Amino acid sequence: MMPAPGDWREPDRRFVISGPARPRDLRDLMGQPFFALGRRSHSEPLHYRTRQVDISVTSGTCGMATIRDADILLWLGGQIVDALNHGLWVSRHVRFTPWRLFADLGWADGAHQYRRFHGALMRLSGTRVATSLRNGPDWQERAFTWVSDLRISHEDGVALTLPAWFMEGVCDCARVLSVDPAYFRLDGGLERWLYRLARRHAGRQKEGWTFGLADLHVRSGSMSPRRRFAAGIAMIVRRQSVPGYTLRIISGGKLPVLRITPTVSSTGSVDNRVSHTVASVTHDTVGPVTEIPLGEFRIGSQAIVFEREISSVTYITNIYTLSTCTPRARLHARLYIIDTYAILRRATTTLQQACDVFRPRVVEKALGRAA
Repeated sequence: MMPAPGDWREPDRRFVISGPARPRDLRDLMGQPFFALGRRSHSEPLHYRTRQVDISVTSGTCGMATIRDADILLWLGGQIVDALNHGLWVSRHVRFTPWRLFADLGWADGAHQYRRFHGALMRLSGTRVATSLRNGPDWQERAFTWVSDLRISHEDGVALTLPAWFMEGVCDCARVLSVDPAYFRLDGGLERWLYRLARRHAGRQKEGWTFGLADLHVRSGSMSPRRRFAAGIAMIVRRQSVPGYTLRIISGGKLPVLRITPTVSSTGSVDNRVSHTVASVTHDTVGPVTEIPLGEFRIGSQAIVFEREISSVTYITNIYTLSTCTPRARLHARLYIIDTYAILRRATTTLQQACDVFRPRVVEKALGRAA
């Protein structure tokens, strides 16, 4: 028999983890900007707001918790779900040994992994989160940290307390999803975030799910400029490194979109209803699908070789030629303009440096003639 849903609220009992369990992710955390995406943490706050949800995340002295740090929460969520499935009592007060986590997540047990583990716990305990999800109108007064009452010792291992908001979600079987083991081998934060987004929305639906790139940039919480973010998406699409899903960048509406489809479809239950409306804040409908060449999302500019002719003039002429009324041509023109601007800035800098070198010589010759 399953324990009563509120049994975990007993304050004086501790859930001791001793065996393996498959990690689980909380649906409310997937596809929302709850964590920093970079390998290195940052201190800039994250604020995300739509018609449905408000999220505010601020960092502590050790920086904001990253998406790699969230592996600990996924592992703890899997342990709690597994215990509930076996009819065991659970608590948000947890105790475990690090080697158990290392074994389940495939971490090595060397000194480097202990430093990573300790840093992740410090960032999780210092990151403060406030969200309107399941918190009602007074959500700003119900802020929490991912980990509290943290104690680490050689005798007892790790003891910590999970927030009630996280515990309420994990104890509801409709709010948790399994995670592909290959997820924990992904090195990039954006790849990890895309997998969680795909698992949350596309699931195993044959038609998949479609997102606008502009909306993805906002909801990811990425600190990178939008163009660099789009280039990162294109690189992941080129590698097809998100396990279990195929990614394509397509056109047909006002802006490019990302379509995510599962590699293995299922006729069973799905995570969300299929919709061809792009995201929740763009209100753009995808029309006929046309795949965009990934080369259009490259970063950087072409090198200029100064000969008798200036190649940038021809480059600019091509821009005006491509400025037609079709959305795809307008997108290409905007990308060309950005690249050309970078080229011209680099050329200006080169010319300025050349002037700085030759100007003193010209002045010296003029003074010599005057004398």
